[in-house]
Amino acid sequence: MTPQTANPSEKNWLVKSSTRILGPYTLDEVTAMLASKQISIIDEVRQPQGRWAYIRESQLFMDIVKNIREEQDSSSENTMTQSIAQHTVTNVTKTDTVTLTMSDDLTPTPVPHIDMPPPPPEVGFKDVTPSVERATSRSLATDNTAAKSYGSAGDNRLQGKLKKQSNTLRWGLIGAAAVVAVGAVLTLTLKDHKKSAGYEELLNQAVRYKSLGLYEKSLAAYKKAAAMKEPDADTQTQMAPVLISEDRQSLQGRRILERSLMQEGRSREDLVDAYLGISVSYMMDGDLKEAEDTLQKAIGHEPSNIAALLNLAIVQMKKGNYAEAMREFEGVYRKNPNSVLALFGRAMSAMEYSKTAPDRSFLKSLITDIKATLSRTGYLRQELNLFLVYAQNLVGDADGVNQAVVQFLDTQAKMAERYTHPLTVDWRFTQWDYLEKYCSELFEKSVQTAEMKALRAICLMEVNRDSDANKMLQEALTEGPKDPYVLAAQASYLNKADRLPEAMAILKMPELTSLSVRNHLMGDICIATGDVACAEKIFSQVYQNNRADVQALYGLAWISMKKKDRPAAYEYVRTGLESEANYVPLLELRDQLESE
Repeated sequence: MTPQTANPSEKNWLVKSSTRILGPYTLDEVTAMLASKQISIIDEVRQPQGRWAYIRESQLFMDIVKNIREEQDSSSENTMTQSIAQHTVTNVTKTDTVTLTMSDDLTPTPVPHIDMPPPPPEVGFKDVTPSVERATSRSLATDNTAAKSYGSAGDNRLQGKLKKQSNTLRWGLIGAAAVVAVGAVLTLTLKDHKKSAGYEELLNQAVRYKSLGLYEKSLAAYKKAAAMKEPDADTQTQMAPVLISEDRQSLQGRRILERSLMQEGRSREDLVDAYLGISVSYMMDGDLKEAEDTLQKAIGHEPSNIAALLNLAIVQMKKGNYAEAMREFEGVYRKNPNSVLALFGRAMSAMEYSKTAPDRSFLKSLITDIKATLSRTGYLRQELNLFLVYAQNLVGDADGVNQAVVQFLDTQAKMAERYTHPLTVDWRFTQWDYLEKYCSELFEKSVQTAEMKALRAICLMEVNRDSDANKMLQEALTEGPKDPYVLAAQASYLNKADRLPEAMAILKMPELTSLSVRNHLMGDICIATGDVACAEKIFSQVYQNNRADVQALYGLAWISMKKKDRPAAYEYVRTGLESEANYVPLLELRDQLESE
């Protein structure tokens, strides 16, 4: 999608905002919606012949994106100033509130009614209140008043007694009020202590979960703590990469890391981590120049830093410099053969470069490296399998294409969600929003067999186009009703749709007995339904065939937990993490074991 092909008056633009797809709109309408903040620069757009792309990365919207960023930067500074003022006012308000509450608690209890004669009027004052007696006979009232005496010894004793009772009652009320006041202070102190304890506990959880790679839990705990009060600067710096990578708060996270760079006594490791976080935030915003400049600063401190080198290669790929990106990814992979991200980036760059390259011989070594990696790890396995099919198609190896297709279909879908990604690398280029176009191109260029249609359906499921996936699957089932790979794809669809009994019925068909994906799907369904006996039968079988299978190790650990066998559970977890250190279900299970 380039500026030269855009027609501002043609309604051919779709907008993906959150989970909604809006449109079609003209280019001017999309620009107006962006300016009025009906949509955001982190939303995505596409044209019929293009693919989904972030608005912030499209050259067509660069001017307005730049204006919005400048506005956000200005707004951010104003917000910080207002936040400080508001924080001060809030503290004063909280103090006033406590004082008022205490006053309410100290309000004296009303004095009970005591029957006693009214006190005598003071000398020199006349009672002018009308009365029946005064109205009947004024002279009689005057005589009666003159006859009364208020200076007798009896009256003085009575007044002294009443005064003593009043003093006793007054001191009793004061004592009661003091007790209430002390109770109120203690209650508020305990509440504040509990609140503080909860805050510290949440912050500790956030940092701990980050260190374990459980970034979603880390972010959730940090947000709860931050809602109580603002975390200290060191904690904010520690959590900034999580905000950037997991919560897409690129601007806020970048500001925190930029402030941390100005602190004295920062170690080289701290500086490199800060530069990496800042560069990822710029990459997410589509500002590739700033990202590249920041990455060069990180490499200046640590020339062999793998995350910085990977990000530089990703920047080249985003710029469209596919040959350079491919070379940079390959350089990282040769020095770090366990880097799946380096191989993935190399494969994606190679697919793009091969479209214009006269010589495609470089694809042969790529195919070899993908096959070797697929035998070692499940991280991005299905995605690499798709590139394997695509590369075999480009070199014209029909048998290789067929083998790669069935290997793709024998891999469980949606597995990338079970692996944690590095915070220091802009890993989002591995998402299926970017991969779906390769699947579409492959399908259009290939013979559309039942298995190829099943492959296309899996790709559609990955981007949540489930209704289109179901239609494609129905065509595939019509052509190959007993094809095990087509049936496995149908079971995957039913499992995703939470139609577990139907999925299980298909998986029990004898045609699927030899497929790896069959046991993995069945095991997942057993766990989802809480069927321990079913899970034990399935995962024990998988484990016997491959003792390094991470899904089997997780399944056996889950079974051990259900049987209250903690030592066995911990051993399966330990073995599984040695095989796949970034497998989230095992990380969560280890956290559960260590927390109990």
